[in-house]
Amino acid sequence: MLVRAHPGTIQRPYCLRGIRTRLMFVPKLLRSALDWLGSELGKKAFRYTVTSGVSFVVSQVSFVAFFGAHIMGAKYSSISATLIGAVPSYVMNRYWAFEKKDSNSLSREVVPYIAMALISLAFSTWATDFADSHKGLVSGSHLLTVAWVDGAYMLSFAILWIAKFAFLNRILFATRRPDPAPAAEDSSEDEEPERAS
Repeated sequence: MLVRAHPGTIQRPYCLRGIRTRLMFVPKLLRSALDWLGSELGKKAFRYTVTSGVSFVVSQVSFVAFFGAHIMGAKYSSISATLIGAVPSYVMNRYWAFEKKDSNSLSREVVPYIAMALISLAFSTWATDFADSHKGLVSGSHLLTVAWVDGAYMLSFAILWIAKFAFLNRILFATRRPDPAPAAEDSSEDEEPERAS
């Protein structure tokens, strides 16, 4: 509602005052976000997010298929789904998200990645088992029980998402800079002093 302050002038309602100033901040924020996405870290974070999305969908479909169809209980459905999702996650993170082109190293990459996946597996298994043992909090509908337990499964991955990115970016797939060349030794020390003639 527009309020007339003086004859011939229209004053904006109080809730709209200053909105132009606030909206001017949005393009700066978007520009900053786009600049960050263009940086090396931003590109990695974006590709990691897409990779996590793919892995998440693969894990979710596997979990709902196993648990929803009564093939396995919550614990074994979580274990199976996490292991299935870890395969595309490793391949996409290594070769696409973090752009590693050299050969795989069993001790420096594969074993630590498996350790990270096992920690994630233990946490997601605990979360789904906990939710399944407390399914009495939701109604007796199987559909609600599946949604309740699956929600715990999703939440466990959301909690670990940032920690995994930091681990992959700073440790596992970190860009290793070559060691600097050793400084050339002062050759004057090795030379014999010239004899005065």
